[in-house]
Amino acid sequence: MEIVQDVQQRIFDEIKKQLPKDEKIAAVLMNTLFLSQDAVYRRLRGDVPLTIYETKTLCNAYNISFDEIDAYKKGVVTFNYLPLDRIGLNFESWLTGLRDGLQQIKKLENTKMTMSINDTPIFQLFNLPHLTRFKFFFWAKTYLKIPAYEHEMFKREKIDKKVLMIGIEAHNIYNSIPTTEIYSPETLRGTMRQIQYYLDAHLFEDPSYALELIDNLMDLVRHMKVQAEIGRKFPRGNEAPSAGNPIEMYFNETYISDNTYLVKSDSGSFVYLTHNIMNYLNSTDPYYIQESEFVLEKLINNSNLISQVNVKDRNRFFAELEGNVRAFRNKVEAQIGV
Repeated sequence: MEIVQDVQQRIFDEIKKQLPKDEKIAAVLMNTLFLSQDAVYRRLRGDVPLTIYETKTLCNAYNISFDEIDAYKKGVVTFNYLPLDRIGLNFESWLTGLRDGLQQIKKLENTKMTMSINDTPIFQLFNLPHLTRFKFFFWAKTYLKIPAYEHEMFKREKIDKKVLMIGIEAHNIYNSIPTTEIYSPETLRGTMRQIQYYLDAHLFEDPSYALELIDNLMDLVRHMKVQAEIGRKFPRGNEAPSAGNPIEMYFNETYISDNTYLVKSDSGSFVYLTHNIMNYLNSTDPYYIQESEFVLEKLINNSNLISQVNVKDRNRFFAELEGNVRAFRNKVEAQIGV
């Protein structure tokens, strides 16, 4: 009976994740299964198991894989991912996928995200749209070698208004979700290496555009520092909010090996991992979530909180980032003869 209840609870948890904040699972079950309120609550409490018909009906209605729900066991993890052909492999569709994913997370009750960041914070990058465009271009052309980008050089161009609005929407949703973010000395180094590679490979239409991207990086560092000082997220160029949009920022002085995003809410928890450069894997496996949370907690325990408190370590971290960007700019200036 315990195994049946466990599987049944997972089905309910999966349904909760898909519901708007103002919709209760009891009402959904009553309408979907045509049950009385008392019968529904007995199933929610685990007093009565779902019938085979009820289980099939719920799985079909909410696109839940019963095989995956029933397969949770230690040492075996099932991940979901979005195939590359569904991403569309263009800037608009990639941003749309990020926005829609954040919107689904935002709909959950009392949501909080914890993330370890081993290079560039992709959601913070939305503060500088041209940096975001460069990252996507680099991934598409250089890593995935998408044919449409084969003969393209990276150049100055205005971002399409529709695409820009999608990015702004995604950024605003991210800002509204409470986050705990763990950074390391490697922050932004990967992006600087990518800019250097394009400069060396003559893939900038105008080499001086590299300097503009580097200036964007400096702007990003300074904006992140302001957010850390007040403990709240907000778009660059806007006034900081007086409340809401909380961020806890930590600095880990060692190496962070991957980008892990743990989402916790009253409706359930899940984990995202970066995958195939511009994609992600996600899992609701309870054992994997538990272990991911354990690792992230240990990482936080070995890091220094630098948002709102600990001025010395905060200033040291951001001074090091600024120094790295400034030294890189001086190197690029010398290379292109500015």
